[in-house]
Amino acid sequence: MDVRPADELNRYGELHGLTVPALLRRRAAQAPFKLALSAHSHRGHRDRLSYAQLVIRMEAMARGLSSRGLKAGERVALFVSNQAVREAVLTALGCWRLGAIVSPLNVRASDDELRHALALVEPAFVVCMRAEAARVGALYPVARVLLLDGPAAAADTWPEPEAEFHAAVLPEVARPEDPSVLLFTSGTTARSKAVTHCHRSQLYCGHAIGGAVGLTDQDTYQGAWPVYTSSVLNMACMAAWVSGAGAVLEPSVLDNAGRLRLIETEGTTVYHGVTSPLNFMIDEYPNAAYDLSRVRRLGYGGAAMPAEVIAKFRRHLPWVDQVHIWGMTETGPAGTVLAPWFLPRKAGCIGVAQPGCAVRVIGEDGQPAAPGESGEIVFSGPSAALGYWRNPEATAEAFVDGWVRTGDIGRIDDEGHLHFVDRKKDIINRGGLKIASAAVEEAIYRFAGVAEAAVVAVPHAGLGEDIAACVVARPGVALDTAALRAHCAGLLADFATPRQWHVLEALPKNPMGKILKRELREQLLAATKAHAHVD
Repeated sequence: MDVRPADELNRYGELHGLTVPALLRRRAAQAPFKLALSAHSHRGHRDRLSYAQLVIRMEAMARGLSSRGLKAGERVALFVSNQAVREAVLTALGCWRLGAIVSPLNVRASDDELRHALALVEPAFVVCMRAEAARVGALYPVARVLLLDGPAAAADTWPEPEAEFHAAVLPEVARPEDPSVLLFTSGTTARSKAVTHCHRSQLYCGHAIGGAVGLTDQDTYQGAWPVYTSSVLNMACMAAWVSGAGAVLEPSVLDNAGRLRLIETEGTTVYHGVTSPLNFMIDEYPNAAYDLSRVRRLGYGGAAMPAEVIAKFRRHLPWVDQVHIWGMTETGPAGTVLAPWFLPRKAGCIGVAQPGCAVRVIGEDGQPAAPGESGEIVFSGPSAALGYWRNPEATAEAFVDGWVRTGDIGRIDDEGHLHFVDRKKDIINRGGLKIASAAVEEAIYRFAGVAEAAVVAVPHAGLGEDIAACVVARPGVALDTAALRAHCAGLLADFATPRQWHVLEALPKNPMGKILKRELREQLLAATKAHAHVD
C-alpha cells in the first residue's frame, strides 16, 4: 500500500481538474500579497510579482496575445535568454490562459538546430529581441515575430501586460489534458525531440518536485535554470506555485558572486542547481561576506554530486540540508529524491520515487530486475509527458504501457534506493567487458587536483571500444596523468582504468551544466584523425 502524509495527499488531490491559470487564481485568492515570481526583464530591472499581480498580468497577457490573433491550440515560440525570463514566463501564462501552447527554444542553438525546431513547432508567433528577428525570419520565413524591444503599440511588438487595460473577460477554454508546453530535449542526443506536456503533467511535476525539495508556502525557491529547459516552466514555477511559494529566476549574465548576492537579497530559503556549477559557487562563498543564513535546503541534480563537494557544503553551510534530485524532461522532470538524512552515507545514490511517482529497474525481458541487478530505469506518474510532438514512432518506443523508458541504467539496492549507473549509450564495452563511465568518473574525482572529469568511449581497433578520460584541473594545478592513472588503478579494476588521458581547459556543456559527452567524443575523434593525418 502506498502511504503518504495527509498534507501531501491533500495537495495531490487539490490539483485534480485544475489548469495552471486556475491554480494561480486559487493561490491569489488565498494569499494575494505573497511573492509568486521574481524575474529579470530585458529592460534591466527585476520584477517582483505577488500572486494577485501575477494573475492580473496573466489576464492582460492573454488579452494582448488574443488581440494579436493567437488562438487556442496554436504555438508561440520563445527565442529569448534568461535576460528576458520575466517576459518568457508572462508569455507562457498568457498562452495557457488562451489554451495555446508555448515552446521555449535554445538561444544558443545552431542554425540547423533552430531551423529544425521551428519547422517542427510551426509557431504562430516567435517572441524575440530585434537583434534575433532577422535570423528567425531567415530560418523560418513564415514566422510572425513579436519583438520585446519593438515600438509601443506596433502590431509586431510584444504586448506588455502592464500596458493592457482592456476590461473584456476572456472565456475559459483550456482543459487539464490539453497540451500546454513543448520542451526540447537537452541536446545530448543527435537530434532534439519536442516533449509535449499538458497542464495536468505540469502541475503534478510541481507537486513531485515541491515535495522532493520540501517546499512550503513560507519558502522562496531559487536556481540557475535556463528558460528553454524544463526547469523553469515545469519545475521552478510549478513547484513554487503548487506549494504556494515564490520562484526566483536568475538572469543569464550572473557570476558566482552575483548568484550568492541574489540569494542574500531575495531571502532565498531553498536553492536548486546542477552539480558542477554548485561546486564553483561554493568555492566562491569564502571569498566575501555572503549572508546565506536563511537558506535551509540545497537541491542538486544533473549528475552525481562528488562526496568532496557534499563535504564542502557541509563545512561552509552546516545548517543547510542537501537533497539529490533526478528526473528528465519526459518525466516532468519529476523522478527520484535522496533525502538529507541519507547523505553522505549514500552519496551517489539518487534515492526513491518523488511524491506521486513510481520508478522501477527492468531487465532486457521487460520484467523488474532483482535487487542489485542493473537494468533500464522506467518511470510512471501523472507528471509524465504526453509523448513527443509529431513523432509517433519515438513516442511508442519511449512511452510504453504507462511507463516512460528513460534510457538510463540503474540498480535498486537492498534498502530500496535507486542508483544511477549510466546512460545506456555511455556504457563502455571494452572487449566484451562493460564499464560504467560514472564509476570511473567517481574514482577520478577523488584525485585532489581534479576540478571536473568525464569518461567516454573511443574506438579501438582490437577491443571495439576503449576508455578515454578527460579532466579539467583546479586553478594553479598541473595534473600528472601518470599519477592520475596510478590513482585510478588503485580504485578500479584493471580493465576499467582509463588508458587515454586528456587534460582540457574546459568540458563541453549545455547551459544547465550537463557535460555533452557526444560533443566530447566528436572532439576526441577529430583530434585523433588530425593527428593521424599529420603522421
